[in-house]
Amino acid sequence: MNKYKKIKILPILLLMSLMACDPNADLYEKLDNDQVPFNNKEKPVEYTLVDADYTRFGGFISNNKAFSDELPAMQFVPDVLKVRFVTHREKSRALVTFNHFLTEPDWWDAGFGYMLTNADYSSINVDGSFSENVPANQFLPFFLQKKFPLSEEGDQISIIYLFDENGELRLDIDDYEFNGSEWLLLETVTDIPYVGYELQNQDYEYWDGPLAQQRRFSEMFLPEEYLPAILNIVFPAAIANTEQVVKYRYDNGNNTSNIIDKYHFDGAVWQKVPYYIETTEQYIFGELGWAFDPTVMFEMNRDDYMFLAEIDPIPHEIYNDFGYYYGASAFYSNFDVRLIARRLNTEDDGSYTDTELGAIYDAEGAEAAMEEMLRRIAEEGIVKLLQHKYPDATPQVGGIDVHYFVNFQTFADNWVREFPACEYICTAAGSPPQFELVRGPYIPGEEE
Repeated sequence: MNKYKKIKILPILLLMSLMACDPNADLYEKLDNDQVPFNNKEKPVEYTLVDADYTRFGGFISNNKAFSDELPAMQFVPDVLKVRFVTHREKSRALVTFNHFLTEPDWWDAGFGYMLTNADYSSINVDGSFSENVPANQFLPFFLQKKFPLSEEGDQISIIYLFDENGELRLDIDDYEFNGSEWLLLETVTDIPYVGYELQNQDYEYWDGPLAQQRRFSEMFLPEEYLPAILNIVFPAAIANTEQVVKYRYDNGNNTSNIIDKYHFDGAVWQKVPYYIETTEQYIFGELGWAFDPTVMFEMNRDDYMFLAEIDPIPHEIYNDFGYYYGASAFYSNFDVRLIARRLNTEDDGSYTDTELGAIYDAEGAEAAMEEMLRRIAEEGIVKLLQHKYPDATPQVGGIDVHYFVNFQTFADNWVREFPACEYICTAAGSPPQFELVRGPYIPGEEE
């Protein structure tokens, strides 16, 4: 097998557009000049922040035991690492897990209202869902007339239903108002993430006393102390790992407003889901100390190869875990680059299964065919994989260019195995994001 071309490595961390007062500026410049090689096998330390780590910073971070968009972890975690790992020196790496506060959690977009049942769909002769050809607004006004015959002018209701878009089901919600004679559509919200439950008067009244009279929670009647019992009553058949979004009234002492929380059922108890998510970031130790490093490094696994096999333009005629164009083999977790034994297979009529590769082989020889196989892997296949694995990728995180290093395995004729890598950068966010090959395939650790 021919050797992979080697190109001088670009810096892992490129400092872009940071303010001159940034205390990490000099560190990032030094890291660019003396960065950790990708083939460095030193295992990074893994650390999860504890309450004491958040408390040291006071204010919002201490109160919520979390960082936020306005108070990003990258500004504070280096101070934690400096204290927790005093013996670590340059080129050390740390994978740090911490809480990131959600300023607008997705459950705030939950839909609340009446959700159509199977019986409801049957009553209006609709087969379980609406679609572009079976629009909801042609059926729901008549359904509402029959379902709510005692409605009065000005009454409003929200209807949640299934919508089939090209075979994919989603939840939509329509808001209707009764004008005295018919129901009029006010608004449609598509693809709601959750169907929520809004507490009714009888839910508050279950407890009697002031809570039943006021029908709202407060500092004296904390919702997390009462909602688990209410959820047990409303959802008695809930199974483990059920999630439920709940809307309730809360009096903060100045006014009463609607609050939306999410609860999780562990099989025994309903527990409030905190307003944060666990996030893991990489940090590296340079001449000036610890600093955030957004570099992404991974070795392709079976699922990664399977993804490429499934999207391969020239699928195998029998095995769905292999494709001729990229050569990804999920069963063996490698790229099969055997020319004679696999990639130059022919059909019954003698034509190559991969006509393009066969033409290159006939015209230019085995080396050119090998280069084409590696080009497809590096410039096309892995790019599609990155778009699949990192749909929210952006060119920079915290003002630093994000580099992606991907390790994979190739299997060539004569049982030759190689373990090359490729380096990429994200050039534009989007759907999908755009990635550009910086260098590769190359063999990590080989000298220039």
